Amino acid sequence: MYEKEEEMLNESKKQLEQIEVPELQIDEAIQQGMLKAKRKRRKHKKTLWTISVAAILMLSFITSIQVSPAFANAVASIPGMERFVDLIQFDKGLEAIIENDYYESVGVNQVKDNMTLTIDGVILDETGMEIFYTLEAKSNIEKIKFENVDVLNDGNSLSDNASTSYGYAHQEKTNRIEEKISFTFQETKQFTSKQFELILQIENDKQTTFKIPFTLKNKIQQGKIYTLNREVEMDGQKMVVKNIILYPLRVAVKIAFDGQNDMEILQFEDMRIEDENGEVWSSIQNGTSGFGGVGNKERTYFLQSNYFKQPKELYLKFDKVQALSKEESYLLVDFSKKEILKQPSDRKMEVIDVGSNSIELKYHPLRKNHMYSLFSQGENAKGEVVDIPTESNWGDEEEQHTKITVDTKDIINPVKIDFVAYPNYLDGSISIQIK
Repeated sequence: MYEKEEEMLNESKKQLEQIEVPELQIDEAIQQGMLKAKRKRRKHKKTLWTISVAAILMLSFITSIQVSPAFANAVASIPGMERFVDLIQFDKGLEAIIENDYYESVGVNQVKDNMTLTIDGVILDETGMEIFYTLEAKSNIEKIKFENVDVLNDGNSLSDNASTSYGYAHQEKTNRIEEKISFTFQETKQFTSKQFELILQIENDKQTTFKIPFTLKNKIQQGKIYTLNREVEMDGQKMVVKNIILYPLRVAVKIAFDGQNDMEILQFEDMRIEDENGEVWSSIQNGTSGFGGVGNKERTYFLQSNYFKQPKELYLKFDKVQALSKEESYLLVDFSKKEILKQPSDRKMEVIDVGSNSIELKYHPLRKNHMYSLFSQGENAKGEVVDIPTESNWGDEEEQHTKITVDTKDIINPVKIDFVAYPNYLDGSISIQIK
């Protein structure tokens, strides 16, 4: 029953012996084989002692990853665990999901055109789905492209009214990719069936379409709703924190903005939830994400979740809020003349080049180790949407550059391009008790 795990474990032990890691940490890393077997939910009975030991090992495993880079590297050498090392180090929500067995192992695969696609595991709640997958081939697949990604539930597409993201970052092996596909639903979903089908269309010399049915067994945890309707004011700008809903995958914070505000609220750089001890319990990871952009009176912001913890008190806090005067919250561009007709007067950003359908700017970085998208779309002289198909970012700690191109077929001058991020901040900070 454990032949595969034992084979992987023995191979991993050989790799670990080549790494200079304290002896205790090596022993803990080897125990990962037991943890992986545990997550497969074997049907045979387990004694209370076995379950207790496995729980202790899981906690030690996660804690060691967070506090010891050497141990994290050791665990990352174990097949299939690289993604969890990366994610656990930066996402407390995933840590809690794994601790509480809400990550569900699937292990189904399909072979097509000398490639094998395996659904390793899934996390599902009312706000989205995370699919962890492995793609293996006999040849190099570094340059593959995903042409279509979808999941069907009883024949209905989950990608409708949802944002989809996927990645296949640089891997050590050119014929193996271990990554995840993320679906974030614009509205919460209720599932009457746990029958799903992953559809993945890949372009690699030729087009290959995988269709893999899978069934989930875990109970889908419902959101914990905190209704607040608290009006707050920051630097003269009014907003109402309407509610906060906790889900296993994310925390949703809904905020309504007063139409009489004279400034456009852009990014919340440091929105977070803290407990009674001041520990950051949920925070923005890699910038603000959510639904509803600049100009929307109501927006939903997503934070990392820690759904499974039960602190006595919770507080929503935020500061470092980006904002611009509504009169200066955009660029007005004449691409035919290659001129900027209007821009923010504080000149915290400098336009250094305007092309026939492009703009390049430079500015001091808004946030350390993070590159914001400055724009999402524009509007032409007829009030029609102007798409921005590409945005490139580069620079260092001293100076950041952004270059965008707009779709030439949409250009009717002048074109108005709203900022969605800008290095100008409101004064003050907000703290609201949730529970």
